[in-house]
Amino acid sequence: MEMRVTLQSSVNQALFNLRNVTDQLAVTTQQASSGKRILQPSDDPVGAVSAMQYHAQDQRLDTYLSNITDAQSTLNTSVSTLLDMGTLFSQAKQLAIEGTNSGNDQNALNALSQEVDAVLNRVVNDANTKNGEQYLFSGTATQTQPFTLGPSGSYTYQGASDRASTIINQGQTVDTLYSGREIFQSQQRGPTVYGGTTGAAVGTGTDSATGQGTLLIQHTSTAYTGASGVKAGSGSAAGDTIIGPAGTHTLTIVDTSGLGTSGTVSLDNGPPIAFTSSDTNLKVAGPGNAVVYLDTSAIAPGFNGSVAITANGTLSVDNGATKVPINFSSNQVVTNGTTGAITNVNSTNIQSTGTASLDYTGTYDAFQVLQALRDDLRNTRGLSEADQMQSISQRLAELDRVRTNILQVVGAQSADLQNLQGLQSHLDSMQLQTRQLTSNTEDADISQVVVNLQSQQNLLQLTLAATSKIFQQNLADFLK
Repeated sequence: MEMRVTLQSSVNQALFNLRNVTDQLAVTTQQASSGKRILQPSDDPVGAVSAMQYHAQDQRLDTYLSNITDAQSTLNTSVSTLLDMGTLFSQAKQLAIEGTNSGNDQNALNALSQEVDAVLNRVVNDANTKNGEQYLFSGTATQTQPFTLGPSGSYTYQGASDRASTIINQGQTVDTLYSGREIFQSQQRGPTVYGGTTGAAVGTGTDSATGQGTLLIQHTSTAYTGASGVKAGSGSAAGDTIIGPAGTHTLTIVDTSGLGTSGTVSLDNGPPIAFTSSDTNLKVAGPGNAVVYLDTSAIAPGFNGSVAITANGTLSVDNGATKVPINFSSNQVVTNGTTGAITNVNSTNIQSTGTASLDYTGTYDAFQVLQALRDDLRNTRGLSEADQMQSISQRLAELDRVRTNILQVVGAQSADLQNLQGLQSHLDSMQLQTRQLTSNTEDADISQVVVNLQSQQNLLQLTLAATSKIFQQNLADFLK
């Protein structure tokens, strides 16, 4: 059977060939303009999947490198700020040393206190430093100012307890924003130091109070043993200054009249004071600040001798708002009614009323130690010169402790910066390799594309010429 190719078949085939050549030329042209070999997944399914994986890896590396840059900026600012604070605490220590050498020159001490106050203000500003829109020392509470001045005059931490961290690699983070409590309010509690001459001492328990405090010792009642007939005077409760269990203090009575109507009394072997039976509130002073008020209206006739005294009192660490009766034991718990903080007092040797300055060593935060140094230089607690100098000297160890803690954080952050630099270099190298693999997978060989483009243009021209021959046929050509 004779087969004949119809004109329609020839036209269809010519158009098909022309379309194929045109499509291939369009692809090659797009490759030349984009520089990409794979324009759609069907061009190379395996290569397309690999290219997608490489692009995802490149994006991850971009994120890590951006995070590293941000972390470096934050840590550099933090290190710079903390180094400045370390310098400030060195200056404060030098001012404290100058204070201990100033003796009783209160004018010089007041001038030093002003310098300490300036240091305190700079430390507070540093502690509230921002890097961009984030506070450096609020932990994860990046928008909260770390430290604010409370009504009690102390600085309160408002931030978070946890550090804020940044992802810098797969499964790897770095701490960038530290908790201000961790840096500036760390504690290494030591024994509480008592000042003054009341006889109060540190107890056996662990205190929870921090910074400075004052132990107030007040008299409540006085009792006299034996049959001497002496009694507490009308002003005894408010006026007596002695404290102690029976026998700590003694009263010596000499009845010179033999009738109990007159004679002398002395306190703790102090100077004798004349009495009469008409005295109901006789002031008798002994050594130091010891004072009792006596009622001698009923002295036993002919009594000559010593009388053991029991003088009771109370302890308070909140200026008398909360009082604890003295029981003369090795450990009494005295609670601050306002804060709930506990002070453990050894009351066995308390012998007089008055106040004892308290230093809760190792508990001062960065701001409290500067405030305490400033106040000690101004002697706001009215300490004796010896106690004032002792208290200023005690600030030296606290200043060193706070500065050491700050510099330890500087060391940790500096080490992180060094590690970040090494990681950044490593990730840069990985990203370069990833981009090279991506290029090798999906980028076109431009020289080959140019050759293909020229070949396909030539083929298009030939195809167009051949197609035009088909369209030029007439009936006579067909009948041949």
